[in-house]
Amino acid sequence: MTPPPNPAPRPRSASPAERSEEFAAHQQKLKDEAAARRKAAESDPAAKPKPRPTSSG
Repeated sequence: MTPPPNPAPRPRSASPAERSEEFAAHQQKLKDEAAARRKAAESDPAAKPKPRPTSSG
């Protein structure tokens, strides 16, 4: 009987510091995108969203 094939080595998990850095970078990207959307919305008043209907029940 042949031995089972060796599984592929698992990738190294990111350290807490690396995860924290990635999280902070992602949060900053989201903040930048939101700021760009707000700036675009205030410069184009015709693109205001319609008010959402309220529940009447």
